[in-house]
Amino acid sequence: MRFSGLVAYPVTPFAPGGVLDLEALSQQVGALSESGVDEICVLGTAGSFAYLSNDERGDVVRTAAAAAAGSGVPVGVGISALTTQQVLELAWDAENSGADALVVNPLSYVALRSPEIADQVETVASSVGLPLCLDNNPATTGFVYPVDLAAELTHLENVVAFKDTADSVRALQNRRHLFDQLCEPGTSFGVASPQLIIDDADPSMAWHTGLAAALPEEFVAFRAAAVTQDREALARWKQAFAPLIDVLRWERPLSSIYALNDVCGVRTAAPRRPIHPVTSQSRQRIAEAVQVVRAALRA
Repeated sequence: MRFSGLVAYPVTPFAPGGVLDLEALSQQVGALSESGVDEICVLGTAGSFAYLSNDERGDVVRTAAAAAAGSGVPVGVGISALTTQQVLELAWDAENSGADALVVNPLSYVALRSPEIADQVETVASSVGLPLCLDNNPATTGFVYPVDLAAELTHLENVVAFKDTADSVRALQNRRHLFDQLCEPGTSFGVASPQLIIDDADPSMAWHTGLAAALPEEFVAFRAAAVTQDREALARWKQAFAPLIDVLRWERPLSSIYALNDVCGVRTAAPRRPIHPVTSQSRQRIAEAVQVVRAALRA
C-alpha cells in the first residue's frame, strides 16, 4: 500500500446504543473494495478510533481485512493513540490481523513537540514491517506537522507517505513544494481536506477522504475527470459537491460524516456519546446535498 490515488476512509458503524456493527462494516468495506477506490483505510478520524477500545479496534481491523481479501484493494489502519506503548500495541495487532499499512498522527492530551513525534514514528517504524503514512490533522491533535519534520522522517525505510492539510490551496501547494524538495524520492503526498480536494482537484496528489467512503462512485468519477483533465466534467463535479461541502463546513465533522453515511445507505447509528448527532434539520440538508451529487453522476 502506497497511499496513492483515491483513499476512502469509512466510518465504524454502530448499532443503536453504541455497540459495534461489524456486519455493517463488512458490507461497507466489501462494497468499497469493488467500487473503484484505490485504497481503504479504517480507524481514521471518520472511523471513531478515539472512541473505541483496543479490542474493538482489533475487531474492526480483522473485519475490514477479511471483507477486502482477494479484491486487490489494500486496507490501511489508523493506529493513533495517547501513548507510544499503545500505538505500538495497535500497530502489532494490525500487522498480525491482516492490515496492509498504518497511519499515525501525533495524538496527545498535551501537544507534542517535534522531537517527541520523531521518537514515536522512529519507534513504530523500527517495530513493524508495514508501510507507514504520517498524518497532519491539527483540528484534532492541536499540532501542525512541520514540513521539514515530515520530510526528514520519510528517510525511514517504511515511511512512505504524508497526508497533509492546510488553510488554503495556495498554502497546501507551498507545503507540498517544500516537502517534495526535502523528502525521500517516491514518497506519496496526499491531501485530507474535502474542501481542498474539490477546490484543487489535483490528481498528482493522493485524495484521503471519508466522503469517498460514503459516495464512492461519485468520487471515483470525479477523480477520473481530474486525471483526464476533463474541464467540463470537473466543473460539473465541483458545482455538484459545493452544497454538500457548504453543509459540512458548519457541522461537527464526526457527527456529519455519520449522518452522511446513514443518508447514503450505510447502516449506522450516530457516533458514540458524548458526541451528539446532527439535528434533523441538518440531516435533511445533507440528504438534499447528496441528491445533487448523485444527480451529477447520472448527467
